[in-house]
Amino acid sequence: MAIIERQKREKANWIFSRELKDSNVLEGEDKRPYVITPLGTRVKRVLITGHITFKNSDEKMVKITLADYIGSFYITAFKSGFNSDMAEEVDKYNVNDTVVIMGKVSAFKTEDNVFYFSINPEMIKPISEIERYFWGERSFYIARRKIYAIREINKDEEANEETLIKLGYTREEAEDAVRSKNYYKDYDFNSYLSAISAINYEMPSNEVVKTETGGQEKLIPDVEGFILDYIKNNDDGPGCRYDDIIIAAKNEGITQEQVDETLNLLGSNGDIYEVSLKRYKAL
Repeated sequence: MAIIERQKREKANWIFSRELKDSNVLEGEDKRPYVITPLGTRVKRVLITGHITFKNSDEKMVKITLADYIGSFYITAFKSGFNSDMAEEVDKYNVNDTVVIMGKVSAFKTEDNVFYFSINPEMIKPISEIERYFWGERSFYIARRKIYAIREINKDEEANEETLIKLGYTREEAEDAVRSKNYYKDYDFNSYLSAISAINYEMPSNEVVKTETGGQEKLIPDVEGFILDYIKNNDDGPGCRYDDIIIAAKNEGITQEQVDETLNLLGSNGDIYEVSLKRYKAL
């Protein structure tokens, strides 16, 4: 009996539009190559959020422009052929809607070596401003760590993946830094870091949202403010315990994933630091 191996699904990368726009390297198969971005990200699929700023629907396709914090993604859903049902889904949304989209990246290179990128959607959902905020924060965190890794590997010609891993970077961050060094030696990383650092990442204030089932509305708390205040008010000397933060957050309707992302954010902003394993102090 023949055994059919299930093909591993490509991960969806969280990246800002400018990282994709500035890309000029393709790698791999001709029909669906990987896009190698300036940060070394090896992209076939992305997870993006933003506001719809343009929409055009005709008998062949639906096109929308999705603006994130520093630029735009271009989405194309075809009404015939593979995955044509996504065109109907995309067509439900209009200008000014805030959505999350997961999709595959298609690249086109002109004779003048100019690259254009379009995203073929596989999923589209409405999101709140607070969910868009968390996407922005996480995408910023991912990009900044990659840039720091790139800086480290460019300090020494002998530096390699293992050098970065010993410094605390992940295997993926190290591999991306090597690719960036190989393909984008002249890229202005300081300009890119300045652009994403200048984004206003202020978390939306308390926000009322409806449940997906159309049920009773609920109030989403200011997650960042809540966790910072909790750490300040519940430090028993050696630092506030992680488990206590999780319990208190769950009582407020905040998930553990949101807590982890917020702790990373507060730490990177210099508002808190980890005294010892799983204990935090406010600065």
